[in-house]
Amino acid sequence: MKYKKSNLTFSGREFKWLRTPKDIWSDLTKEFNFTIDCCASDQNHLLPRYYTIENSCLDKDWSGEVAYIHPLFDMKIPKFVEKAYHTKNFTGVFLLPAATHTKYFHDYIYHNPNCEIRFLKKPVRGFRFGHDDGSEEPENKIGYIKPLMIVIFRNG
Repeated sequence: MKYKKSNLTFSGREFKWLRTPKDIWSDLTKEFNFTIDCCASDQNHLLPRYYTIENSCLDKDWSGEVAYIHPLFDMKIPKFVEKAYHTKNFTGVFLLPAATHTKYFHDYIYHNPNCEIRFLKKPVRGFRFGHDDGSEEPENKIGYIKPLMIVIFRNG
């Protein structure tokens, strides 16, 4: 995997930055009063305050925030999860692959009394992520079919 500007290249095929499926975002915004979108681009941010790859949230203070965190599904996920684990006075809501075998899941999420895990039921044709430019995949295409989870850190 390598980055090319704000696009992700995987197995020789280029994907535009993926944005949270609209139905997932709608459900989360009904429950949480988000203050910042930690993993966005200038084109696809979901909130007025946001961080990008170029202006990374990983070197910012998350204290006092109610953060939405949907990182690229790559090898940097553990850094986001570890930062959330160590941040005090913080609520962080992640959209992540349901990778329950990973070290970060066992070290920072599983058995963490400040964490809630919600496994998402896969829609019949998969999860429908939007593109960085706001466009949607055609309805006849299969969406993302791997399992997803919402992980909520509530650190007092």
